[in-house]
Amino acid sequence: MAVLYTEEVASRAQAWLAASYSKRRTNEYIAELHALYGLITGNSAAGCTSCNFQGYVDLLTAYVAHFQRLQHPELMAKSAYSLAPGYENETFVHESYSEALKADNLTDKGAEFFIKNGFKHAFLKNGKPIEDEAPAEPKKLTPKQQAVADYKELFQTDPDEKLTETQLREAIDTKKKELDQVD
Repeated sequence: MAVLYTEEVASRAQAWLAASYSKRRTNEYIAELHALYGLITGNSAAGCTSCNFQGYVDLLTAYVAHFQRLQHPELMAKSAYSLAPGYENETFVHESYSEALKADNLTDKGAEFFIKNGFKHAFLKNGKPIEDEAPAEPKKLTPKQQAVADYKELFQTDPDEKLTETQLREAIDTKKKELDQVD
């Protein structure tokens, strides 16, 4: 399910997060936490609130942060890439990359690193999913390059560089005739 970012939910979440620790643990604030969780995720807040409390708080924090990014895109790093729905609040870390990558510090360089390292599904390029690149067309060889390749395959060695295409073809034809006579 896609998350719907609204001013009302963001304001309520900000107000809840601004409350003191002791206030957050009151029945009134727990009920509001559950209501916000339901509005954001579309699911009810099930299970032990004490066990899941920090996860709920993290969800509100991430929701508010992403809402701010949507409201003020000029504050975000310029990039052709963005995070795909469901990954807006994720942090990407890799031992070969010097910093943690998040939506608010996303750069082309960072996105390309993580795409190459198996996270293509988590990014969009210019708002669209990143498709697998079609295999590159095989490079067309010149007639001489093709003759050299054929020679290497047949003789299992490199030909003399001074040989012309015609001379290579003659050597190939001669060798093929020899091989045909042996069979």
